[in-house]
Amino acid sequence: MVRHPIWLGLVAATFAVAGCASGADRAAAPSGVTAVTSPVITGSRDGHTVAYALAATQWTTVALPHRPADGQSVAAHGHDIYAAVRGADGVTLEASHDGGRSWKQRPVAGTSDPGTVDLALSADGARLAIVLDHPRAAGAIGQAAVLLGEAKGGAFTSHDAPAGGQVTWWNGRLALSGGALSSRLYVSDAKASAWTPVAVGGPVAPLRNVDPGVASIGVPIDQPDGSLLVPVTNHAGSPSVDLFATTDGSTFRKVAGVAVSGELGAGTAAPVAALPDGAVLVAEPNTVRLHVVRGSAQTSFVPRGLPAPPSTMTFATATMGIARVDTANCASGKTGCAVRSEVYTTIDGGKSWERS
Repeated sequence: MVRHPIWLGLVAATFAVAGCASGADRAAAPSGVTAVTSPVITGSRDGHTVAYALAATQWTTVALPHRPADGQSVAAHGHDIYAAVRGADGVTLEASHDGGRSWKQRPVAGTSDPGTVDLALSADGARLAIVLDHPRAAGAIGQAAVLLGEAKGGAFTSHDAPAGGQVTWWNGRLALSGGALSSRLYVSDAKASAWTPVAVGGPVAPLRNVDPGVASIGVPIDQPDGSLLVPVTNHAGSPSVDLFATTDGSTFRKVAGVAVSGELGAGTAAPVAALPDGAVLVAEPNTVRLHVVRGSAQTSFVPRGLPAPPSTMTFATATMGIARVDTANCASGKTGCAVRSEVYTTIDGGKSWERS
């Protein structure tokens, strides 16, 4: 699944109430909104979940009917938007096939505690994968399942998943990054019934007793040329983000390496976004600095307008992007902290940002 937009993107975001324009102050989704794509940033605002769609050069809102489950639980393709919602009876899929004007519900799993829910649509929007991560006690290995089926209806087929994590469609298969400290990459067969752990830039990490300094594997990215791009954040020694590519799902070649500053906590993965023209944007986790990798060329700059490093970002075009920035307000030192999330947009490829 190509997880970058052609010309119009959808992003739902968590907002702080103070200092932000209300949804009523922004234009409603115009009738011309016809294409929305993943990845989607989800959250709540004034108790309601909102989505931001880019129509031409203007961001506009699309409302989701309920708060989505934790995880990458919203996906979209064209007019179609899918959101996984947790309830007392399990997980329900809420779907709109007209750009958010109307919604239908579809029960998909009867589990009482699905933990996080991650959705991925195939490149043509026809097939949907749902990864349910069932947590266990601290230090224990959780259980995960993957549901596979037609996006617009019918029964889902359930299989065991090797781990909870973030999943991407790629060449008719699924690629999943997850496991302890997000240290493993798995590639499935066509039915998602068999999974293979693959080595990316080093040996496959163990299932248990994972070294805190192990590299963290980010969300796999389906590239326009048909390859799979996998970002790997290295914690040992001088921290860096390496970008690896594969065309067969088993052999990876390093295409770029980006040095980042500061110390990274165990399991930290630097935010990475793919641009529609094939370039890749890497955000440093500890400081406000962005790196652009375009083929063999690499540039970096300090963007204007961001109060802190983005936690997630996506680009609808090579210039139009949106990011979520999380900042912590603490009552005393590092205690009594409340996380404040805001959305920022850019129209110049990330050089300058404005709060939405």
